[in-house]
Amino acid sequence: MLSFLAQQLSSAEDAPCDSTTSGDSAYVYMGGHTVQIPEDTTRIRVDKSVHLDGRVKYGHIFSLELPPSTIRMDVNMTRGTSCLGPSKIIQAIQTAVADSSKKANDVFKHEDMKSLRNVAFPSQLSDKDLPTFDTSSDLGRVLPSRRNSDYLYRMLCNGYSLRNRFDGLPLHRICYYHSYDTAEVAIRGLMNELEQSSSRQRGQDCLGMTPLHILACSTNHHLDMYQMLLSRHPEYLITKDAWGDMPLMYVLWGRAPRGIVCLLTQSMQTYYPDVQVDWAKMCETLCAATAPIACIEYLIETSSAFPNSELQLLNWDHMVRTLCTKAKASEEHVQSFISLYQNFFPDNDSDLERLSVEVATVVKFGFKPFWLKIGISNRLVSLEKKEWREQLESLIRTCPTGSSVKNLQKRVDLMESILRKLAYYETKEKMWELELALWKAKIEESNPSCESTNYRSQSQITCGADIVIPNVMSYLIPLWVISGKSREN
Repeated sequence: MLSFLAQQLSSAEDAPCDSTTSGDSAYVYMGGHTVQIPEDTTRIRVDKSVHLDGRVKYGHIFSLELPPSTIRMDVNMTRGTSCLGPSKIIQAIQTAVADSSKKANDVFKHEDMKSLRNVAFPSQLSDKDLPTFDTSSDLGRVLPSRRNSDYLYRMLCNGYSLRNRFDGLPLHRICYYHSYDTAEVAIRGLMNELEQSSSRQRGQDCLGMTPLHILACSTNHHLDMYQMLLSRHPEYLITKDAWGDMPLMYVLWGRAPRGIVCLLTQSMQTYYPDVQVDWAKMCETLCAATAPIACIEYLIETSSAFPNSELQLLNWDHMVRTLCTKAKASEEHVQSFISLYQNFFPDNDSDLERLSVEVATVVKFGFKPFWLKIGISNRLVSLEKKEWREQLESLIRTCPTGSSVKNLQKRVDLMESILRKLAYYETKEKMWELELALWKAKIEESNPSCESTNYRSQSQITCGADIVIPNVMSYLIPLWVISGKSREN
């Protein structure tokens, strides 16, 4: 079977990855709080004996590899009070209030960590140092919680499972920690374990991940390890984790080398030719996690290897809405996403202008003024008069962002006003073009050789624009602009 997979892979355009390849979005954290981690990082490996500093902006990562030895992490600033006297309890409460400002320095409370899925804590980590994930995060939604006596007021903790994540799962353990070993040691370790492992060994951990999921999340990719796993457990290819995702999702999210992606896609089509890949769900997950645009491009390119992927029929308006309202992505990120799918699927049926109106009408919290601009950005750029463009962009910047009913209505009214002004300016530009066309026709129907200034000026007056333009104006200006009604009516 391995020879078959090797033969399949040899047809790939790119050469197989070597033992040092980490893909395009992996980063090794060596410590320090002043380090600048690249914005497109999706996977991080923490070096041994390093302090995981909560002041660092780690980026929108989905995988964090921690060494098996004890590690210091900035988490859970407050401690338990169950054995303290009244005065000590008051002191602890005062300390907790003072420490509340440090919540931003809790590594796993960062907004960027909301999409973290793959992490395991050292077994020596004490209860008081166990992190807890917010229920709004991916891990917080799937991990079970129980009381932690070392927390203030014995509050709930959901980090227990990740401390014991690989108990009784040697294959998972090897795949998670293999990046800390050389390629030779990692491959030999996996080979020996596969020879000794029982077929009845559990295939999924507490997160529903198989060893193949964990390899796909790794900061290092060794082709031999993938081949060995697939030759013994091809069912891992289509096994879904706690979030309903297959390993293919994570090699795309982490932008693994093309040789690895090629191996998984070809193996899926060989072992399970009828499997249905939910490309829409994968794309939505990447959008919600503010994954780098290159990841989504990777997904689109990979989907072409599957028959009937129908990615061109995706509801792209929904993806843009997810980027704005759920991921709170930047304007640059949103516009890059729109340009990407419009470039791949120029015949898509998205209606971004309608989306802008809906967002302005419905979304109350976390509104960003540039959302109004999403559907009309191309029209704004096409306006020839700079003064008009600046006027409309100025209106967009003044859009209220509050969550009150009053602010919501102001946004709706402002969007309608912007659309009316834009339609009016576009119509005026058409009038200019029509007037120039009439003027040119008048000049040419008389004496083409006559180029005097007086003759050209006289032709502008007598070209009939004063009669034609008023009669066609009503056909060029949208009815909803003339009537003053809402665009939807």
